[in-house]
Formats: sequence, structure tokens, C-alpha cells
Amino acid sequence: MEEKLAKSIKRAKLVKKERSDRAWTQTQLAEISGVTLRTIQRVEKDGAASFETMMGIANAFDIDVKELSQPEPLKQRKKKQKSVYLLPRIVSGNSLSNVISGADQFQVEHDEASDPRSISAMKGIIELLKGDIVRLHDADMSSRLQVEAEMTQEIQGLEKYGFYLFGIKREIPKVDSDKEITMCTLFMSHSKSPKIVTDKRSNMMVPAVLTELAQ
Repeated sequence: MEEKLAKSIKRAKLVKKERSDRAWTQTQLAEISGVTLRTIQRVEKDGAASFETMMGIANAFDIDVKELSQPEPLKQRKKKQKSVYLLPRIVSGNSLSNVISGADQFQVEHDEASDPRSISAMKGIIELLKGDIVRLHDADMSSRLQVEAEMTQEIQGLEKYGFYLFGIKREIPKVDSDKEITMCTLFMSHSKSPKIVTDKRSNMMVPAVLTELAQ
């Protein structure tokens, strides 16, 4: 049995909030963290956890373990410059063009891949976007349809090798400025990732911790 730390209601509330923000069940968090369901239930009840458990949970949430070992009150955490967003799955070139069109900055993240074919498919998406962002800017309807058809093919190629594409477009302020920019974030996730959730309409989404300030 792992050594327990002192109980912490702040930690319990924080873990439950972070899990809820990602729309994960306790079972999902347990699987992603590499701990048992009973451990997660205990942590959310009274905050008691070993450092090893906190490391696993912190990695699942993509946060610093210090946030769990020395948790701040939730009111103070609202001042943080990062938030959890649920990125919808993108299944067509049309959906992808709607996300990337008009964006001022781009972020592309991905799960680790060992299969050369998966890596090649991810590179294909990135290279295609570099050119298509420019092509879409001044494209007429006919040209836009052609670009979107090509993007659909790349998305299908990515899915063929076990990865799904997710993305979102947001308006966020720039650092030291009163101006806002449009930020596009794309995430390529393993199709069987336990992090993926579905809404009431069975639409897939993946949670991601994103900055609220642009450089």
C-alpha cells in the first residue's frame, strides 16, 4: 500500500474540478493517471494521496505537480493564464477551413507516434496547412472547394493510421496589449486515447490546456 500524505480538501476540490473541466469520468482519470479507480475516489473525497499518485494525476492534467502538492484556493487559481478547453473533432476539410480561416496565430500539438506512417501523415497535415492558409485567404468558391477536398483527404489519411484531428479557434488578448488576436489550435490525438470524450450527440472532443495570452 502506498504511503499517504496528509489529507487536503483543497487538493480534493482541485482534482475534481480539473477532471470535470475535461469531462472525464473517475475511471478515465484513473486510466490516464496510471492509478486505481479507488485511489481517484479517495483523492476526490479527502485529498489523501502519495507523491507518486499526485505525479500521475498532474501528468494526466498537464499541470505542475506543485499545484497538487501545494494547492491554492480555487478562487486564486482563476487568475491563472491557462484554461482547459474541449477541442471538437475535425472530420472534413470544410470544418478544418472554418477553424483555420482568419486565424492570426497557430498552435499544433500531437500525441507521440512511433509508426513512421503516422508520423508521415501528421507531417502531411502540417505541410498542407502551411500552403492552404495562404490559398484560402483569397480563394473563390471553386478554389475553396478544391482546397477543402485536399484537406479532407489528408484528414482521412491521418485517421487511417490511428490519429484523429481536433481543433478550435479563439479570440485571446496579446501580452502587454489591449488588442486581441485569433488563435487556432489543432491537436492530433491517438484515436484510442482515453482522454477523448463524447458529448450528448456523440461528438468527440479532446481536452487541452491552452494559454489565455498570445505572444
